[in-house]
Amino acid sequence: MAEILRLFVAATADLTVQRAVVGQAVAELPVQVGVEIRRSPPLLPTLEEVFEKVSNVDRVFFLLGNDITAPSGLEWRLAWQLERSVLPLRRRGRPTPAAQEFARLSPLPWIDFQSDAELRRLIVLDVARLLKHPANRYGLTLPELERLEHHLRLLERPRGPASAAPDAAAEGGGVLLDGKLESQIT
Repeated sequence: MAEILRLFVAATADLTVQRAVVGQAVAELPVQVGVEIRRSPPLLPTLEEVFEKVSNVDRVFFLLGNDITAPSGLEWRLAWQLERSVLPLRRRGRPTPAAQEFARLSPLPWIDFQSDAELRRLIVLDVARLLKHPANRYGLTLPELERLEHHLRLLERPRGPASAAPDAAAEGGGVLLDGKLESQIT
């Protein structure tokens, strides 16, 4: 039976709007899979609430802006303690000394992005690679795998800048079914 791809999006306070970019990126994929996008509750989440959201995800996207803010530090620490797969993404800008030190201490190198379009491209590439799991955990058909591979090849080519506004409906998390993001706070 096909599994649902579970993603967690952690973001510093200045990048909360960019959470929606993850939903847009997933919706751009040329396949029909179930995807659940999670985030911490927006107002003062407890350790237990964050733990519940992070504990069984396939990937944690960590979006670091100009400063490290709560609860993103807790989300980061829990993701590593729970041995979740983390993709650290950092917006180019003017980071505070605290953000510089936080980034320096990362066990993985940061992937820098400058625009929402660039972030969306990075997310699409990463999620497409996750979906190509050797055991086909997500139940892709051969035609879907071929479309996904073709999509990956197109995205891996260098492109000019593009822009798009994030969809505010995806900010609270969501589930992607049949290529349509259904907003759902999880």
